[in-house]
Amino acid sequence: MSRLLFYLLILIGAAIIFYLSWLPNPQLSTYGFFPKKLGQWIDADANMNVRTAVPFFVLGMLAGFWLVITKRGLIGWTGFILGFIVTVFIAEAGQLELPHRHFDWGDIGWGTTGALVGIVLGAIFGYIVTRLCPSQSTL
Repeated sequence: MSRLLFYLLILIGAAIIFYLSWLPNPQLSTYGFFPKKLGQWIDADANMNVRTAVPFFVLGMLAGFWLVITKRGLIGWTGFILGFIVTVFIAEAGQLELPHRHFDWGDIGWGTTGALVGIVLGAIFGYIVTRLCPSQSTL
């Protein structure tokens, strides 16, 4: 995966997070973006915080895989972790300006947890790939 494609995917993911976080209505199924069953899960009261973890988990997986495959150092790892934390804070802070949305520490915790778990699992997957396919270890 090229560096440009990787960063483009991360930026698109962050843009999707901001867009969904800043929609006026927190009931995301009302917008028709998701299939009915998924929309029901997303909007269930029990999942309102957990749903924040999902996109951060996916971005974390992508970042963890890329960090291992490209052999990035501590600065790269720290940058992505802090970047995900800042992203979830900005997404939540933006909700302060929306009448039907609210700032939620639970969302920050779940988003951060999703990113960290994703980074770890992506790194494990990247490590396995580098061991099974050594020629793919420098992208």
